[in-house]
Amino acid sequence: MSKVLTRIEENILVFTFSVMCIIAFANVISRYFLNYSLAFTEEVTINLFVLLTFLGTSVGVRNHAHLGFTLIYDKANDMGKKFLCVFSSLITCALFILLTYYGVKMVQFQLMLNQTTPAMGWPQWVFTLAFPIGCCFCIFRVIESFIKEFKTLSMEGSERV
Repeated sequence: MSKVLTRIEENILVFTFSVMCIIAFANVISRYFLNYSLAFTEEVTINLFVLLTFLGTSVGVRNHAHLGFTLIYDKANDMGKKFLCVFSSLITCALFILLTYYGVKMVQFQLMLNQTTPAMGWPQWVFTLAFPIGCCFCIFRVIESFIKEFKTLSMEGSERV
């Protein structure tokens, strides 16, 4: 499951970033040579950036690439490290669950209002879905990272005994 999810994340990230680059470049060329700006490019780029941000966060959690202050963790004993691992994972999951909940509420609200994007007239909820979907990816990765870290801590603790 993790390998499939990794492949999906990477493909979406590559596709999203490529589309953003192509659209932004096309807009620059259009403005420079035709003195005409493509109105939809800003709309698409900003909305794809949200997806890129949350999937990038998910990949960062998977690769342990997030910034951290580890002084307390490094000084803690085995039980303290396990506690901190559980605590930080619970707090992070709670945050992303909360963000997912409000993201779904935002999508429902946009569906109810039949809100559309200004330039293209597309349903706004299509773009907003990136927010709760990206948060779900993050929740999965936090849980996956917690399991790996806790197993590692348990193995290290049993080796010392």
